[in-house]
Amino acid sequence: MADRLKLYHLFAVDAAGVATATYEFNCSDEEEARIRARTYLGRHDMLELWIAHKRIARLNRGE
Repeated sequence: MADRLKLYHLFAVDAAGVATATYEFNCSDEEEARIRARTYLGRHDMLELWIAHKRIARLNRGE
């Protein structure tokens, strides 16, 4: 059975944790979402990846 796509939210955040940009995309799982989120690190220094009301990861440029 094929996995259903899930909606993920990606927030670019500043040092205070305030969102400065938001993105939405569908992925089959968390690993795929993390890979896709990393492509935005060229535009932003810090990102938070969320699904529904759960933060999955905080990504920083250079890590």
